[in-house]
Amino acid sequence: MFARSLTWGRRTQVACALALSAMFVSSCGRSPASSDSRPPGPARVEVLAEQFTVGEAGAFRCTAEDPEGDALTYVFDWGRADPTPGVSARLPSGAPGEVSRAFQAVGDYEVRCRAVDVHSRVGAWSEPVAFTVEPAPPLDDGKRTLFVEVFGAGRVTSTPEGVSGCAGPCMARFDVGTEVTLQAEPAEGWRFTGWMRCGPEQLPHVIRVEQDRRCGVGFAPKLEHSALWRQSGARNPSAVAWGPDGVLLAVLDRVGGEGSLRIWNAQLGHVSQVIRMEGSDIRAVAWGPRREDLVAGFEDGQLARIDPDTGAPVQRWRAHSGPVLGVAWNPDGNEFASIGNLGTGGGEVRFWSADTGTERREPLLTEYPIHQIHWSPDARRIALEVQGEMVEIHPLAPAGPLYRQSNAHGFAWSPDGARYAVGSYRYVRVYEAVTHEQQAAWTGPWGLSARLDWSRTKDWLVVVDGLRSLTVLEADTGTVVADGSEPPPKPLTASGYGAVRFHPVDNTFVALESEPGAVSVFQVDAEHARVRRTELLAHLRAVNVTAWSPAGDRLASAGSEGKVRLWSDSGLALRALDGHGGRDVRALGWSEEGTRLATGGDDGRLCVWDVNAGTRVRTPVELTPWSHGQQSRVEHAALTPDGRTLAGAGTTLSPTGMKGTVQVWDVGSGTELLRIPETPSPVVELEWTPDGASLLIVYSHGAWNLWHRASGVLRSMEPGLTGIVAAALSPDRTRLALSSSERLAVLDLSTGAFVAGASTWLIQLALAWSPDGTRLASGGEGGLLFTWDVREEGAFRPTVIGAHERTVLGISWRGDGKVITTGGWDAELFSWFVR
Repeated sequence: MFARSLTWGRRTQVACALALSAMFVSSCGRSPASSDSRPPGPARVEVLAEQFTVGEAGAFRCTAEDPEGDALTYVFDWGRADPTPGVSARLPSGAPGEVSRAFQAVGDYEVRCRAVDVHSRVGAWSEPVAFTVEPAPPLDDGKRTLFVEVFGAGRVTSTPEGVSGCAGPCMARFDVGTEVTLQAEPAEGWRFTGWMRCGPEQLPHVIRVEQDRRCGVGFAPKLEHSALWRQSGARNPSAVAWGPDGVLLAVLDRVGGEGSLRIWNAQLGHVSQVIRMEGSDIRAVAWGPRREDLVAGFEDGQLARIDPDTGAPVQRWRAHSGPVLGVAWNPDGNEFASIGNLGTGGGEVRFWSADTGTERREPLLTEYPIHQIHWSPDARRIALEVQGEMVEIHPLAPAGPLYRQSNAHGFAWSPDGARYAVGSYRYVRVYEAVTHEQQAAWTGPWGLSARLDWSRTKDWLVVVDGLRSLTVLEADTGTVVADGSEPPPKPLTASGYGAVRFHPVDNTFVALESEPGAVSVFQVDAEHARVRRTELLAHLRAVNVTAWSPAGDRLASAGSEGKVRLWSDSGLALRALDGHGGRDVRALGWSEEGTRLATGGDDGRLCVWDVNAGTRVRTPVELTPWSHGQQSRVEHAALTPDGRTLAGAGTTLSPTGMKGTVQVWDVGSGTELLRIPETPSPVVELEWTPDGASLLIVYSHGAWNLWHRASGVLRSMEPGLTGIVAAALSPDRTRLALSSSERLAVLDLSTGAFVAGASTWLIQLALAWSPDGTRLASGGEGGLLFTWDVREEGAFRPTVIGAHERTVLGISWRGDGKVITTGGWDAELFSWFVR
């Protein structure tokens, strides 16, 4: 009798749950049951936890399909485990619904589930699935759990023992307060990319286990196996060194307490290596007479010889008690010198064997702190730029008394070491090296902080300054060979040129600017008294978006410095488009023929460019802000295939949050064709159908509109997903990929039905379909780049094909399906092989 009443009570509660679910779906704007509506199909239930513990919640999943594609609600029956049924949220047909439940009794049980559609039609129960609830452990066993997520091919171990050879998601328990050190070991052909979400500790792989903790580790294929080409930005270029043959160029980029070396192949314009030393700040760089003679100095006083091909230190040792501020090679290649400053107020120069790293001479001490060092080409002297706008010249072979030149802002040796030049305000003075007798003095437009260098192939001097004055002149006559002076883009904040260096074997030179950052190679056109400038930096701080032209012959990338750059398929720079006033550019959209490109940015404007001419097709249009006096930020731009209609979407910051706007214009006349002044949530994707007849607008709350241009009809679809951060329409325009904070999902565009999905521990901020529609590419948090095979319905798994050092922001698949190009917060632009 008692058991019978319990059974009756449980059945009553299940029935009530079904009724409640029917009421819930009916209250969401859909009609109740109709006679011609068919019930959902059979459900499938999954138990997501390996085991259950009394009092701790575990997850269950139910999946079913509706024949009409209606949204579904799932009801779970726990049997004897719990008389109260579970009810899921409303979800698209085919999308799995999850419910968590904590049980209070130990035992072996079964769970089943069924679906209810928006018309209150009830589907069949699933087959039951068994699960077990175990006794709870002691109230507190003094241990906590460390969960480790592994992405890519590699293993993780821990000290003390617990995590052992972990190649996938794994966990271990440690005593409270244990300091656990994780070690990452990439598989052969792979590289370690970093730790993710590991916690607040200064060293992310050293974790103090005070409560349950989670840590991710990334591995990616080595760049030589995965990257087709690479372009890079820099935030604060401060020092430069040419390789001995002039093919490679090393640039020191220092931001805050982190210094890195970027190695360019100057002939191709590609970055071949970015060198960072974990826990160390690179402060100085010099390249000797051999390719392998690359030396760096560090904030902690260490020196290192570095392999320029791998970026790995060959040899490393402590040289100074404080930071290494400069390095210079003896031209014979057998030794180099480093400079540092002492706590007593002076400086020191120390001399090192190139082969052994041991000292070759007695240290040279100076009265004043040292800024820079220059070794004469004949190896007989060193010149030190010291505090007080002075240069000290110290004879080495033979040793002799030092000589000081005052009023010196810059210094350069002649190629034979027989003369030297000193720069100062409006003057460059040339001296004989032995007697220090002044041979010439030339005036020019340069001001304070003049930097200079002497050509190795011509008797030319180049003089630059902090206001972007740039003059090439004859050292003997003072005749101006070329003038490349330009006004700074922002005179009040720009720093102008801070370093300049001639190429070792021809008459080109490189000049650095730190604010805004620039690395520029100049060719001297003496016949026309001018220079031709080539910028090496792709973008300065972030690459916000990338977009291949439909034919795959050109790539567009846009960055935080406000420029759009065009690249060939091999990564050669073609042109820069500058039309957004130095504000972030966040939106790109090609026409089908690849002759027009739409751009949009934080200035609120949308431009349409003739990419062959590098000019705007028409005056920019402006996205109307949500309220008067504010400015919208353009985040999406789309051209119809013929390039004649432009759509833009963006947001305006209001007191109540971000307000979205969508507008459409005729490109030729500028006539506005559509305006949605306030969207229900921010737009995450904007794209025309292949025939240009309809515009797809996808919102962050998981709904989308389809606007038909000819009729003006705006159709809506709301499948029930929320928190969308990125979306992409498949090439055949039948499926829509959506990314949220926890998962990827592919839905049918016309019905909203679930097609495939996968959980994501890392938020994917950028999505792109392969041209054949069989794979997705994604990137975001953690910098990893994934591909997902979506040829089969249901769940799909990721493959790691590359990695940035910071968050991936932009992603685009080339038209032949063989290359994916990405950009990110690390100012890097990568093109990756896809196999």
